[in-house]
Order: sequence, then C-alpha cells, then structure tokens
Amino acid sequence: MGHPHPTIELPGHQPDLVTLLETVSADPFGTLDEFRRGCRGEQVAAGHVCVTNWVVDPAAGAVLLVWHPRLGWASCGGHVALGERPFDAARRELAEETGLAADELVALRLPLFVHRTEVASNSGRSPWDHVHWNIAYGWKAVGLPPLGGEAGAPARWFGVQALPAHRPDDCADGVAAAMAAAAN
Repeated sequence: MGHPHPTIELPGHQPDLVTLLETVSADPFGTLDEFRRGCRGEQVAAGHVCVTNWVVDPAAGAVLLVWHPRLGWASCGGHVALGERPFDAARRELAEETGLAADELVALRLPLFVHRTEVASNSGRSPWDHVHWNIAYGWKAVGLPPLGGEAGAPARWFGVQALPAHRPDDCADGVAAAMAAAAN
C-alpha cells in the first residue's frame, strides 16, 4: 500500500488514458465522463490515477478483498506510476497485495469499469485528502487459490452474499459487475 513512486495526477493531460477510457463500456458509478474530462486536463477533483482488481470465483460465489486501514475490506489495487500502463499496475498490485500472479487468473473484459474513491483525511481540514480515479480490472479465479499479501493488510476470500460490513460504499456494486462479467 502507499505509493513510493511518482503517480499520474488528475487533472492533467493524459491522452493515452483518454484512449483507454474510450474502451470502457460499463459505467455503474456514473464517473466515466468526469474521469475522461480529468484526463483531458479539464477541472475535476484533484487526485491520483489508480487501479483496482476485482477478483471473483463464480463457481465458489466468492470475491477476493484486501484489508485497507482507511477503506476497510476493499478490492486490491493502488496507484499507477508515471510511465506505467494501468494494466501493468493492476498486475503488479495484484501480486503485491494478494500473492497471486495474473497468469493464475483469467482476465475479464479490460478495463471492466471506472470508479472514484474519496480517501479519508487524517488532517481534519476536509472530508478527504484526495480522490483516487480508479480503473477497474476484472479477474476470474478457479478454485479459490491460496493467498499471500502484505504485512498488516491480509487478503481474504468472502462469499459475495456475505460481504464484510466494513467496506467501501461501491464494493457490492463492483463485485456485482465483476461477477456479471465473469458469467459472460
């Protein structure tokens, strides 16, 4: 967790991201147009471009979540480094936070959707420090592979009908979108 490298910031001129966002067909959170505007350098809430990984096992009815100290149980992911392609960042974050290699999973429609996360502030000056502009990738697991991960941030399989209470507001909708994509 964290971002030890310079990240892509919005608003900013990111023509490659504008092109990537044109391939996104689902917009369950209504943030796609705003995300595109931010990548064109137009005014949006300041933040970082991040990736999230929605890993599901449809046969087991399970989703992979990772403990995050500010967000609770959330999809794994993180910041996209300057010069890094979002899909490469997704693969890197998946391995770092869960111990799973992308080649152990089946990639779903890429990207799956976009969403934004307002990260809670520790400063007390505002409700959030900044916004994470997330590009969501979907992955299908088979047989609930064993997990690794980072110290203090365990990764765990949850039943999609029994999601933990302490989770981001968009978690259930993200899981539903990933399960729907995995069924196709």
